[in-house]
Amino acid sequence: MKNYRLFLFIVLKLLIIKSFSQPFPQWGKLTPGKYTIGYKDTVIFKSDEQFSYFTYKNNKPFFIGIWYPAIDNKNIQYQQFKNYIEFPKQKIYTSLYDSLIKLFNNIYIQYGVGINIKPFGGEIEVDSILKKLYQDVLNTKVNSKRNLTEIKTKFPCIIYHHGAQSSPHDNNVFCEYMASQGFIVVSSSFNLPDEKVSGQLIVSTNNKFNNFSDMDFIVKFIKQTINVDSSKLVAVGHSWGAQTEILYDNYSITKPFKKIISLHTTLENASLETAKENWPEFEYIYNNNCKNCKTSVALFAPFTLSSLVGKDTTGKEIVIRYDTLMPEYAAFKYNKTTPYTFITVKHNVKHDGFISFGNIRFPYCQKYKLSDTQEIIKQQNYYEQIVLLSNKIISDAVNKKFNSDKALKSNYFNIQHN
Repeated sequence: MKNYRLFLFIVLKLLIIKSFSQPFPQWGKLTPGKYTIGYKDTVIFKSDEQFSYFTYKNNKPFFIGIWYPAIDNKNIQYQQFKNYIEFPKQKIYTSLYDSLIKLFNNIYIQYGVGINIKPFGGEIEVDSILKKLYQDVLNTKVNSKRNLTEIKTKFPCIIYHHGAQSSPHDNNVFCEYMASQGFIVVSSSFNLPDEKVSGQLIVSTNNKFNNFSDMDFIVKFIKQTINVDSSKLVAVGHSWGAQTEILYDNYSITKPFKKIISLHTTLENASLETAKENWPEFEYIYNNNCKNCKTSVALFAPFTLSSLVGKDTTGKEIVIRYDTLMPEYAAFKYNKTTPYTFITVKHNVKHDGFISFGNIRFPYCQKYKLSDTQEIIKQQNYYEQIVLLSNKIISDAVNKKFNSDKALKSNYFNIQHN
């Protein structure tokens, strides 16, 4: 046992050292494709919808980030992570912008690097160590350069939709990686600060916004973007974003997506009864009334651990055993029309571990001697495998290849089809 612990310590040490030798620390062991990654951002306005936030009363804005294959320019430096949280600022929406950027930073502090801090919505108090860790995160070099010249050819495109209470750059590693593989990746902010609830973002799930109309607006923007091959459009979403894309595809007449990649909607773990109660908008699935749902969907989900707690001879509570609970995809299996691929991760990856947001502390485990270092490294390893498998599935979809079980076989996942 002592030798095993020593061996494990050495392996973890080597993995950490390797991550620091990686020129883009958030990437871990991922290696870029053949394309240099350009990045640009913009703000577009939805002319048929108004939005009010204190002094801002105008058309609803969407803050857009775009990663794309580009021609390298050695004179332009790689960006730092903080550059993603710096959208173009205009006088017309100064107060809205300032609040949005503050909320983005609060989200990263609380859910990305923070431990044992106040609940989301209030002022966040952080100690000096956490402030330094977050500053390191902001200064992390990322694999993109701003405003590089685009390669003048048509590329397939990925629309990425973030989860509720999140930001358009919460999966930046995936966006960068896919751009290096020859995709244009477009991510938009789908929520904005709430005037009535301080420290909160409005999301479409509270009926303030029409999320289908918003998706339509962004899809039309993408189709008008230069260099996008609109016949090869794929949707990737996390949590609420994945739910939105699946629902949108059901109600959309045009069916713009070749494939949908869902990064843990959270419905995968729910029983049919729980799904019906908490997500009534998916009633068409539960009743198998899915005539419009023919776009292939790959559903990623983790297994979960349930602990049986008891007491030792002194009365102290201890964990007697952990039980592995596999997602049953019960709600989705009622749908006999949609081609589903059920991908269960062979590790207890946390909900935000499916995106780079949940792993932003990874490069700094050693520096700050984080108590969960071993788990962070494991989760980062599985996240990288999620990125690689997603690339395989997306590339096959746009190139009209069939995803056989053999082609998708992996030591990291259990894969089934409906």
